[in-house]
Amino acid sequence: MKFEELIVLLPCHSLEDFPTHYEGAAAEGLLAAWSALWHPALLAAANRVPTWFRADGPPDVLANRLILVPEASESLLRADWPELAVAGGACVVRNITRREDMVAAALAALDPPEPTIADAKVAEGKIAEDKAAEDLAADFLALGYCYLAVELLTRQMRYMSNVDEVQLQNEVLAGAKAYLAGDEAATRTHLTNCFEVLREARDRFYPVDCYLIDLTLVAASTLGPRLRHELAGDVPQNFLITGELLAKIAAQEPATLEALHLAVDHGRACLVGGPWRESELPLLPIEAVLADFQRGARTFRELLGQPPTVFGRRRFGLSPVLPQILSRLGYLGALHFTLDDGRFPTSPQCKTGWEGLGSIAIDTLGRPPLDANAPGSFLALSRLLGESMDRDHVATVVLAHWPGQASHYYDDLRRIASYAPVLGKFMTLSDYFSNTTRPGELTRFKNEKYRSPYLRQTVDRQEPDGISRFIDAHVRQANEYAGQTLEALVELLGGKRSNPKEPDPSEDRNCGKVAPSQPIEAAQRLAALLTKPQAGDTAPTGYLLVNPHSFARRVAVDVSALARLPDCEGPVLSVQESGGHKAAVVDVPGMAFAWIGSGSRSTPKPKKPPRPLAAGNVLENEHMKVSLNSESGAIQSIHDNVQRYNRLSAQLALRQPGPKPRPGDVWRDPDETATYSVMAADGIEVTQAGPSLGEIVSRGRLLDQQGQRLAGFTQRFRLVRGSRVLEWDVELDIERSPQGDPWESYYAARLAWRDDFAELWHDVGMTSQQSEARRIEAPHFVELRTDKIRTAILVGGSCFHRRSGERMLDSLLVVQGETRRYFRLGISVDALHPIQAALDLLGGVVVAPNSPRPAGTSASNWLFHVDAKHVVATHWEPLRVDDRVLGFRARLMETAGRGGRVRLRAFRSISTARQVDFQGQTLVELPVDGDCVTIDIAACEWVEVEATW
Repeated sequence: MKFEELIVLLPCHSLEDFPTHYEGAAAEGLLAAWSALWHPALLAAANRVPTWFRADGPPDVLANRLILVPEASESLLRADWPELAVAGGACVVRNITRREDMVAAALAALDPPEPTIADAKVAEGKIAEDKAAEDLAADFLALGYCYLAVELLTRQMRYMSNVDEVQLQNEVLAGAKAYLAGDEAATRTHLTNCFEVLREARDRFYPVDCYLIDLTLVAASTLGPRLRHELAGDVPQNFLITGELLAKIAAQEPATLEALHLAVDHGRACLVGGPWRESELPLLPIEAVLADFQRGARTFRELLGQPPTVFGRRRFGLSPVLPQILSRLGYLGALHFTLDDGRFPTSPQCKTGWEGLGSIAIDTLGRPPLDANAPGSFLALSRLLGESMDRDHVATVVLAHWPGQASHYYDDLRRIASYAPVLGKFMTLSDYFSNTTRPGELTRFKNEKYRSPYLRQTVDRQEPDGISRFIDAHVRQANEYAGQTLEALVELLGGKRSNPKEPDPSEDRNCGKVAPSQPIEAAQRLAALLTKPQAGDTAPTGYLLVNPHSFARRVAVDVSALARLPDCEGPVLSVQESGGHKAAVVDVPGMAFAWIGSGSRSTPKPKKPPRPLAAGNVLENEHMKVSLNSESGAIQSIHDNVQRYNRLSAQLALRQPGPKPRPGDVWRDPDETATYSVMAADGIEVTQAGPSLGEIVSRGRLLDQQGQRLAGFTQRFRLVRGSRVLEWDVELDIERSPQGDPWESYYAARLAWRDDFAELWHDVGMTSQQSEARRIEAPHFVELRTDKIRTAILVGGSCFHRRSGERMLDSLLVVQGETRRYFRLGISVDALHPIQAALDLLGGVVVAPNSPRPAGTSASNWLFHVDAKHVVATHWEPLRVDDRVLGFRARLMETAGRGGRVRLRAFRSISTARQVDFQGQTLVELPVDGDCVTIDIAACEWVEVEATW
């Protein structure tokens, strides 16, 4: 059949109401029917460009017409029209979705079949296959898609069509004839002219560049040929990859690594990522987060010669702590979206400045990507491009796909860009952040807008320990911090450097089990340096207490090995002896040590016995009075000595969701229908009743509403003289495990307070941030604040908390799959800096027994001192050059949200000091006065300082 006209029937009345909302097969068929008609053999046969008609108003003249009917138009046709069209001499192609099948069906109807460029070249002996012809034919199909996209984009931007139809038709037909003649160069020239015509039409309503970002996702299953095929292309691409995957490529696919290296060196590829692996970043200790980034950067440098400069993640992992970490690691920009579950805020602008904690910002691309394997993405591309052109100062569309898994319309988009940037210019993200217009303003997202999916994902995947994995990570970090800090002090005092065990690359150090550490051994080595005994010296031995934190701690220490109780002088605040056990309450300054030994025999006994801290079901010291309920064993009330009203009550409970609503039921808040277990005490016992330390143990059962036993519990409450923290240890013996949604069914510490207007604050990256969210993720503390009181729940690494109503909070302990049964909690009363108490709960003062008394007259002394209590040190290490210790390096975090001037003092004079980024580059020289360095720190800023002796 000799075609005289090429027609597609569309399900619309005009291009103004062209449907761009279809997905799946409907979208595929619509795009295929439009673009298949642009095959060069069909164009040459008809000698005119394709046209379209409404599906409910098909053409009257049917003879020698090729008519394509997409699936979306079938329902608009009269039932008998296809038979009438065929009877009238038309070739009707219908019930086909894939474009290549439509093209094949249309070409098969040509009589005789038209020759192609491949036929000509084979005849001439120039080629043995039709690869070049296939590429050129695909370019014509891409031109058809581009024409549709430009027409739709014109209307999206509220313009009338301004394509030079005459020139476009002349160039298209000339190119089709050159294709059939076998003239490849002429064909490409005419195609280029066609795309330029479309570009000129687009430039009339948007005469600046818009950008297309190709984001290729990399996984362990896509490291071979498919990834190498992606790397072979000429279009600028971006590969989302972790350091762990890069190391796997180097070990298993050296050819892929070579191709990746070449593409990066030539600027065709940008590596997006950064960390070693995609761990649960928002809930991990910030030092663990930084270590993971640094490990990833080392891997990138070793294998590719350069670190990543754009941050991105496939799995959820956005947090307000990131901007300052990324900025000080040298990143140009970040992707402020992830492709996993979870919730994150979006900005009205596609490219924006993301300001996080510390008032440090980084440029981000915040528009979630389109699925490049979904035809619906390309059907809607014009609408999305138009929306970005309207509202974004840098018009951008991101398309994401796995290697080898992109729609052929995505290939069309690449082909279009290789001729002219009609629909956008492909660009690497490193060039995008370097060369496009910078955001005019910064955006600071509230921390409550971020919500991780980790807990629910753990339960859905039937993985164990959805809660305790984070507890273990924070306990591990506390142990490592203590050990590393004490090792640093040993080396700074002239001791020898230890030989730490190299970490196992396969070990997940972020969310694994608690690794053994040796802070006690380091404390003993430190004690030997502080003592420096002379020959024949018989100095008495005692307990050396070393505080690795930068803030002072008050601790109760078991000193039963001493012959006599220590004297209450110097760092020793109080002592007691009962049941053959000796205990002392000791004040240890920040980054300091205190030594306690046996007291003098002549210590007079007090005239009046000191009041015990525990009696009956009450614990009381100078700052609080804690009453336990005799029937339930729960915390009935906590009073202070000023306000005299109950500030907090707490109990253990199993929460179970209420019945699911049926269709037609009135919606009710799940908190109203949920049921909680009740506590029944079997006994309350005072186990320590001294003047220095009070301890009460309550044991009992958790019962359901019918009185059936759900679990047994043991609670241990400890209160130290002068302390503002009630220590609360919980052990559960569970018979009925929670099932289902972990945010609806769980065992928890359930807390209640009286003030409806109390504000909830919690830690984000060790800083205090206010939140009104119903679900709170905080690994250190949740604090209640009013004008007069501050009460903090110290959670010991248990990250997930659910607010119930206005005056209750559930701190989750056990969900489905959780194996941990012992938990350390705490409640602080009017502590100005709860992060300090929270860190102390995870791992506080290190005690080294059998230590000789340090040299000098004082039993307590500091080695470093930070004068601002709201600033906490997170890291200490020696500053080495060629294995010589020249000074020290420290990282300091401002935790209270108020900046200021901080003075850091050392145990010896300092020569020079500077503030550096996390790559060691100087940010500012710091003033030094003797042993003191002065640092200006912003609110919530995390700074690194280097000082030389």
